[in-house]
Amino acid sequence: MARKYGLLPLLWRMTATERGRWGETLAVIHLEKQNTRILSRNWRWKRFEIDLIGRSGSTWVFIEVKVRKWGMGQQGVEAVDSRKQERIIQAAHHFLRIHDIDAHRIRFDIVCIEYNRHARRINHISDAFICLPS
Repeated sequence: MARKYGLLPLLWRMTATERGRWGETLAVIHLEKQNTRILSRNWRWKRFEIDLIGRSGSTWVFIEVKVRKWGMGQQGVEAVDSRKQERIIQAAHHFLRIHDIDAHRIRFDIVCIEYNRHARRINHISDAFICLPS
């Protein structure tokens, strides 16, 4: 029997939602090894959503996770265009406001999980984009 998140051939039978959860779990494992403590998964408020929210020291980290098949069109990083970045920034703003958090340091990361039948790779882009004051 395959390990729950280890055997790649099972990916071909998963729905997009299941692949997304698989990718988020891999991202959590990777981030925790990088000393980022994950505090929330799939945080939603109205039309806003953040895949993962964590802390790295005193820095709040908002993470977008993308799962892509190797060599199939757009890479995960490319899918986080300026419009998606703006939605993540707005979601982070709402999260901090709703939870009454006075964050002095925040960071926006992208974790892209790419896979094929025999392998997977994790591309973690720390500080992938910035929030400019309006």
